Amino acid sequence: MSMAHVARGVRAEIVRTGGRSRLWTVLMPAAIAAPLAITFAIALAAEVFARVPGQLSVLQVPTSNAAYWVVTVTTVVVAIAAADGQASENRYRTGEYVRIAVGRQWSVLVGRWLFYGVTGSLVAVATLLVVLIALPMLSPHVYGTVSATDPVGLRLLWTVPLISFFAAGAGVGVGAFVGSPLGAAAVVLGWVYVFEAAAGYLPNGAFLQRFMPVLNAVFGAGQDAVLTPPWGQDAALLYVCALSTAIFGVAAVERTIRYG
Repeated sequence: MSMAHVARGVRAEIVRTGGRSRLWTVLMPAAIAAPLAITFAIALAAEVFARVPGQLSVLQVPTSNAAYWVVTVTTVVVAIAAADGQASENRYRTGEYVRIAVGRQWSVLVGRWLFYGVTGSLVAVATLLVVLIALPMLSPHVYGTVSATDPVGLRLLWTVPLISFFAAGAGVGVGAFVGSPLGAAAVVLGWVYVFEAAAGYLPNGAFLQRFMPVLNAVFGAGQDAVLTPPWGQDAALLYVCALSTAIFGVAAVERTIRYG
């Protein structure tokens, strides 16, 4: 696999997604708007209650509890975007033309990972900065201590884009396995918002949930978590990156064996 083939794959994805594609009209706007809407709605409601006369005290929310929705929504939408981009090659027999033109499946998949990973990382860090800067202004009584420059904020500024980058790799892997844009999106959403929550109802569910990738992503990013993984923040981050890389790697090996 040469860098020229990878660069060709990146350029091809830039061209394919240019204009009014789902990536720019639906997915990336959702990756920004959804976490902002949820975060600010909660902050404004909390500020209203904090200003009610007669309140004895107000519990300040720290930076370690300010970016939860960016981690759990933006990165998930990035994974969906990558899965959608990969699975879309099965429409109109596009994948056959890609295999004829490129021949090396590794380079196509890596090119897509780089494109969606970098795009998702930029979107994630921009969304995060808006949250960390705007929260203290919108809700000073509750989120007044939130900062982009305290130790937790500085950790968020590099961990959230990193998680988004590797989420894109996992998304490409899911898209390669499933082969359907809607099916790939359903797999990602089902895992994040259904299976990880439902795992708590299984025997030893609380123990199993400590190994769930989204929980580890939240913890590794520096956010407070209800359940603590069996390792530290850096190990949790490494665990998430390793899982995402494994999903991508298995998909890439499978496609290389199948198509060469």
